[in-house]
Amino acid sequence: MKSISMKKIDNKYRKRRVKYKQEIIAYKMLAIPLILWGIFFVFALFRVIYLSFTDWNIFKAPSFVGLDNYIRIFTNDGALWKAFSNTFIWTVCTVIGHNLIGLGTAYMITCISKGEKFFRAALFWPILVSQVVGATMIEWIFDPSPYGFLNTIIGHFGLKSVAWLSDPDMALVSLMLYPLFLGFGIRMLIYLAGFKQIPKAFYEAAKIDGASNWTIFKKITIPLLKPIILLNIVYTTIESFKVIGPMQLVTNGGPIGSTMSVVLRIYQDGFVENKMGYASSIAVMFFIFILIVTIIQFRFEGETVTYE
Repeated sequence: MKSISMKKIDNKYRKRRVKYKQEIIAYKMLAIPLILWGIFFVFALFRVIYLSFTDWNIFKAPSFVGLDNYIRIFTNDGALWKAFSNTFIWTVCTVIGHNLIGLGTAYMITCISKGEKFFRAALFWPILVSQVVGATMIEWIFDPSPYGFLNTIIGHFGLKSVAWLSDPDMALVSLMLYPLFLGFGIRMLIYLAGFKQIPKAFYEAAKIDGASNWTIFKKITIPLLKPIILLNIVYTTIESFKVIGPMQLVTNGGPIGSTMSVVLRIYQDGFVENKMGYASSIAVMFFIFILIVTIIQFRFEGETVTYE
């Protein structure tokens, strides 16, 4: 009897030891990304905040200048506000475009009985194209010469060539169209996963009650997809605010700052003109702005959605 009791205690101790051993391994594995996050985000964030109050230009030690950089942002830098305006327009168009196209294509894929894998792969594929290749495609499509892709097409209709990327009024729109219509792949996959989470019983009950497809989509699909829609909007917003690739690779912010984004402006101020202090103050302001926008978006989350 005593030996059986000792055996039970030994097994219990062994199971607990195995459990704690696994937990310790998990904590060690989690510590690696946590340390990297601390170095490359937390430390970098406080370092940038400190530099934003200095006039550091890489070649000399930073000197404290108080709020001078921030005062300059709000009183004497119209080009920066133009960059904010461009970035805001880019973000609004991208958030609306990517989510509408992603939601629409995901819904269409759920409606077909065959070929789902093909359409899913074909529509996701453009997101795998590198930014350099994408920039080359934009230059080729919107080439302002009569031999550019779009100018060749409109030339067949007797229209004059358009200076897509060299006209300040057309440059941002021209730069936006390619990533707008081909960069929704991730949004589509997330919406597709959301559609698959909705129980089919809801749709079957609605059809028995005589609801139309539009009524089902509006009254059942959209409300149950609300958390997915919010996730996609927040993710697209943050991603769009950080845009730099097309501007840097195709137009370098021109002509006349018409395609300058905030991140490109931070890069040029910091690493081209070596005005690290001022670039840091822009980065801090932009970080606070994105944080506020993200908090506002999460305020619209509302009640938790369940599928029961």
